[in-house]
Amino acid sequence: QRNEGPGHGSVLLHDRLEHEIHVADRDKSRFALMFLDLDGFKAVNDVFGHRAGDLLLVEVAQRIRANVGNEDTVARIGGDEFVLLARIGEPTDAARIAETLMKAIGEPIFRAKHELHVTSSIGIALYPGDGATQQELMTNADAAMYHAKASGRKGYAFFEASMNSDAHEQMQIARELRMALSRGELVLHYQ
Repeated sequence: QRNEGPGHGSVLLHDRLEHEIHVADRDKSRFALMFLDLDGFKAVNDVFGHRAGDLLLVEVAQRIRANVGNEDTVARIGGDEFVLLARIGEPTDAARIAETLMKAIGEPIFRAKHELHVTSSIGIALYPGDGATQQELMTNADAAMYHAKASGRKGYAFFEASMNSDAHEQMQIARELRMALSRGELVLHYQ
C-alpha cells in the first residue's frame, strides 16, 4: 500500500498508473481510478484554521488507506483531492469501495479540540473502457467527480461519455459569456 503527499503524489501516481495499465493489459484485468474531493474542507480551514485543516487531511488519508487493499495506491494531488487506484473484478467492486470510503470519511473527526465534519464526492473511471491513456482516465474520473458533486454531496458517480459533452458545453457557454462581456453585449436592468 502506497501513500504520498502532494509533492511526490503526482510522480508516484504517474508511475503506478502506468504500471496498472500494463498489468491490466497483460492479465486482461481491471482497475478503477477514483478521484476523491472533500466537501466542506474549505469551511474547516476558514473556521478552525489551516492547522485543523492539515490535521483533517492527515486523518482522511489514514481512513482512505485503512479501507483499501495493500496493492492499491493512494495519492494526494491537490489541497483536498485524492486519487485512488484500486484493482477490481467488477464495477460493483468500485461502487462498494466508494461507498465504504464515503462512510469512513463522513464519520466525525476529532482534532485540535474540535469535532470536524467533511464528506466526499467520488468520480470513478474504469480501465479498460473509460480511457486508453493516463490522461484520458484522469480527465474522465475528474469529470465523474464533478458530476457527483453537482448531483448532491455525499455521492459518487461512474464516468459516462455524456459527462464530457456536458463539460464541453459548459466551457462553451463560459467562453461565449466572456466574449459578450468584452463586447459590452450584456446590459443590467434593475427592477
